[in-house]
Amino acid sequence: MANSGQVWFTSDNHFGHKNIKNFCPMTRPSYEDVSEMDELMIHTWRAQVQPHDTVYCLGDFSFHNAERTWDILRQLPGYKHLILGNHDKVLRNQQKLANAHFVSVQEYKEVSIDGIKVVLFHYPIWEWNGMHYGAFHLYGHVHGTTKVPGRAVDVGIDGPLSRGELELYNWQTIKTVLSERSVRKHNGQLGAAYRDL
Repeated sequence: MANSGQVWFTSDNHFGHKNIKNFCPMTRPSYEDVSEMDELMIHTWRAQVQPHDTVYCLGDFSFHNAERTWDILRQLPGYKHLILGNHDKVLRNQQKLANAHFVSVQEYKEVSIDGIKVVLFHYPIWEWNGMHYGAFHLYGHVHGTTKVPGRAVDVGIDGPLSRGELELYNWQTIKTVLSERSVRKHNGQLGAAYRDL
């Protein structure tokens, strides 16, 4: 890694999404309005992330307009990378906004951390590059409703690692959790299902 700080992951922040607490009642704290949720997420991010840290955002960052999204992003420390999600319309359409606040913006990204290949995508992938060699896959989108077997995990705010505190997940936590899981073999779990079709 180019930076010497910690590495963090998050997804599906849904800044400005009024109905997200109805969709995810177990992980979103109760709040009076969406601005309170936004402020809680900003506060939590700032409490965890230092300016020299790296943060990978795996999509669905903001439902706000460009002006409010800019205001939120300027408050969030760290070298931020965005893997675009299906709700990132403002960041897709406002390249100046995205480029001003993110080191990189892409649909899909592969990185190496501590010698481990990490495949980053907004959506869960059943098989990913290097899976059968122990590569990790981090995703969002499903808000904790779907589990991909093997060394993969939902890193969304509402994912299985969430404690309902709107936290980001650091690399050491991800590495510990996924290193304990078995490496899936290429096509191993699909072969029988395909033969039955």
